[in-house]
Amino acid sequence: MNLKEEIIEIMKKFFDEIEKRNDITYEKIQWELDYLIYPNIGAYLASGDLSREEGKEIFKYCEERLKDLKEKLKHV
Repeated sequence: MNLKEEIIEIMKKFFDEIEKRNDITYEKIQWELDYLIYPNIGAYLASGDLSREEGKEIFKYCEERLKDLKEKLKHV
């Protein structure tokens, strides 16, 4: 498994676990992504461990999951 696949798998687990919780808000998850997770992914991009295209795929995955989560939270 390469780094991109590992990160996507970790993010999948992150979002799956969040969806099971009752105390989560869209804003809290967006904050965690913006200030904790995305900077770490950016560090991999800056170091060359991830290609620009791999980074885009990871960010796209996260944004799609965040959008899905926002929709689910509207109906709770």
